Amino acid sequence: MTLTIKQPWDVPDLDLNAYQYKFLAEGDSWFSIGEFPPWATSSLLFGMSRSFAASNLVINCARQGDTLSHMHQMWYDSNFTRMLDAPHLGYYWDALLLSAGGNDLIDACLVAPAVTDPARRLLLRPEEIPAGAPPEACISTGGWQAFEHYLRANFSDLVQRRNRGVNQGAALFMHTYTRVTVRNAPTGGGPLFQHGPWLYHALAQYQVPEAAQQSVADALFNRLRRLLLSFADPAQRIFVFDSQDPAIGVVPALPGTSGVSNDFENEIHLTPAGYRKVGAAFAAFIESKL
Repeated sequence: MTLTIKQPWDVPDLDLNAYQYKFLAEGDSWFSIGEFPPWATSSLLFGMSRSFAASNLVINCARQGDTLSHMHQMWYDSNFTRMLDAPHLGYYWDALLLSAGGNDLIDACLVAPAVTDPARRLLLRPEEIPAGAPPEACISTGGWQAFEHYLRANFSDLVQRRNRGVNQGAALFMHTYTRVTVRNAPTGGGPLFQHGPWLYHALAQYQVPEAAQQSVADALFNRLRRLLLSFADPAQRIFVFDSQDPAIGVVPALPGTSGVSNDFENEIHLTPAGYRKVGAAFAAFIESKL
């Protein structure tokens, strides 16, 4: 069966009773855009679209042109806030789907080395790293603590909003992010549409040696993975799907490539086939909890 993906403005014309489960989604580029130009795009939600056992509906607030770059921007999206909180609308969701943390991590890495206080950066400048230290020593202790506090605080705010609103019974699902390969692979579409590469630029501006760049990226994404997994709380109906599970079969991009490679469209986004692999496993995970 299928997962029907609609936008918030489509809801008044939909027969919500025609679907087994109804989801409200908000999130970063894994839920909205992973590639330019727009007709070449895919997302994790599209990857899930044919993986459910019954006909389900997702109202996706993470639409193209309105990408959630940071977790705190959830509350700037009037569509998401209105559909989650407004009791007079009578919208009740079986689950909230959230894709968050990945763009926050990337943007935190891109904070310029010129910022004086290392607690305001996720990475350290070369002179701040002890000689002979392992690659993970490139990560700022104070910067990571600030990043973790920020994600925890904003996630807690979301849970509180759910708990005191009309959708307090809705489950909440998140996901971790697959391992990425540091490489000079921006989005396509030419200069007008091109974005990235992200980690490639971030690590270069901090003069991280090429031989250590992948280890630093792995350390960052492993920390993010552990942080997101720690949000899981079945007693509160909070579930976190691990996209890094090797059983999913996502094949990382080859180092040194600059375009589509294995299951990656660019440096940080999957190809449609890659999203289908993760989407099938994520859909099964969601159904097992509802």
